[in-house]
Amino acid sequence: MIQFSALLITIYIVAILWLLSGLLTNKWLKANRAGGENVNGMSVIVAFRNERENLPKLIASLEAQDLPHELWEAVLVDDGSTDNGFDLVMASQNQLPLKPLVLPNGQAGKKQALLFGLSEAKYDTIVFTDADCTLTPQWLSSIRESMENADFFQGEVKPQVKRDSILSMFEALDYLSLMAVSAASFAVGKPVIASSANLAFRRSKVSIDGKVLRTDIASGDDMFLLHHAKSIHGLRFKFLASPQVAVQTSFTGGIKGFISRRSRWASKAKAYTDFLTLLLSILVFTMNLWIVLSAILSVLGVITFTLPVMLVAAKTLVDLPFMAYYLFKTKQQNLLVVFIPLQIIYPFYVTFAATLGLIKGAPWKGRTNCKQS
Repeated sequence: MIQFSALLITIYIVAILWLLSGLLTNKWLKANRAGGENVNGMSVIVAFRNERENLPKLIASLEAQDLPHELWEAVLVDDGSTDNGFDLVMASQNQLPLKPLVLPNGQAGKKQALLFGLSEAKYDTIVFTDADCTLTPQWLSSIRESMENADFFQGEVKPQVKRDSILSMFEALDYLSLMAVSAASFAVGKPVIASSANLAFRRSKVSIDGKVLRTDIASGDDMFLLHHAKSIHGLRFKFLASPQVAVQTSFTGGIKGFISRRSRWASKAKAYTDFLTLLLSILVFTMNLWIVLSAILSVLGVITFTLPVMLVAAKTLVDLPFMAYYLFKTKQQNLLVVFIPLQIIYPFYVTFAATLGLIKGAPWKGRTNCKQS
């Protein structure tokens, strides 16, 4: 048991130090220099379902874009909403280059909506975001600049933190750990995490269909798209964290929503084909599961508390500089106040949520599995 623990934590430390080396390059903080391929226009595609509360903020963010209207369009696809959110989109189409669409009968799910929006988009550069995101005025112009020297772009995503809410801070820090891994892995040229809240690609270089996005699985459009892109030789990847390109997103649902989101992220891992993503996912899950098992065994008196304490301490010592660097560079260092408490409870809720997701799966807005297209 001691030997296995030592081997596991050693591999984990090596993996985190490798990711830290990516962050330390600061490549993810620098915009690309001009002089690459022209970006003649951009099509923003948003799939939404029952987002009437969030759509006004999204539309206002689009109205505030500093990129001229003739250089972009927004294709908003309604995936069977029942809250009349589509009416809000229709009311704004005269003020913006909006293309409101309703997903045809017989199709359902976010991925089907994205593919339908893609079929109606007129530009080569495709940008994905979500209906619950708030965009900066420079968002599109910043992506346009980066795409001059990239074929696949991932922008920073910042979770909104509710004031005086410990749970909100926990969830934000948890999500930012994924963003930090995304930034680091892009920087070393081996991206393993993507988020469709702030993602762009050239469809002339990255062609997608139902097989690529795995429309038979409710979520994971971003990850399956990334894995497909990685299989294309010579594709140029870019991650950028900056105040101009960052989008803000919010989490709802309290603890239940927290666990549900984590379970949904884990549920799609069974369908991953990218070796490095699988390797890191298995390593993180095994590390946390082993901490949980050793804690249970110590409570039962089979072993002393020394082992789980040492595992958590070793994990914390390597996680702290990694997360601290990312948080300071993105000006979110206030979340470090919950870092230590999160390290203690993290193995337990991650193990529970991941196991739940892998066994039961997890729906997205009431969708479980959808037909392949």
